[in-house]
Amino acid sequence: MDDPQKQGLSEKAVVDKIKIDYKNVSSADIMRQIKEEIGKEISPESRTASTAVKEKRNGMKSFVRTVLVQFMRPFRPFIKILIHEPYQDLVRGIEERLQRLEQKKSDEREKEYIKLLYGLSHNIVVELTKLKIEVDDLRVKVSILEKEFENFKKRERALEKHVFK
Repeated sequence: MDDPQKQGLSEKAVVDKIKIDYKNVSSADIMRQIKEEIGKEISPESRTASTAVKEKRNGMKSFVRTVLVQFMRPFRPFIKILIHEPYQDLVRGIEERLQRLEQKKSDEREKEYIKLLYGLSHNIVVELTKLKIEVDDLRVKVSILEKEFENFKKRERALEKHVFK
């Protein structure tokens, strides 16, 4: 969008002409008023001059493009032959590199998984060993408590016999 100052318009002149209803502020209405004022200020001569310059540039570009295309038309098969083979080799080379990288990446990924699994199995073995030791310790304590319980029963019976005798 063109800057109003570049076109000879002052911002203050545009702002002064815009009416804002402060009770019902509408940004769409304000933007519409700004566009109308800028459109009024731009002279039709400047519009036609700028569009004429653009059309002239576009016309010149299309003319040059047409001349170049017509000039290159007889050489098109040779250009295709020259461009086609290296392009295909480049594509094949890139595909091979991608396949090698993917294979290398998958090999590295497998190695990482093996390392993780090894670490996981090692930790599991350590934990299972700790649990086995704890279970053995608890079994020993239980057997000790059973023996003490039997001793307390024998002691109780002996005391009962002594008391009730």
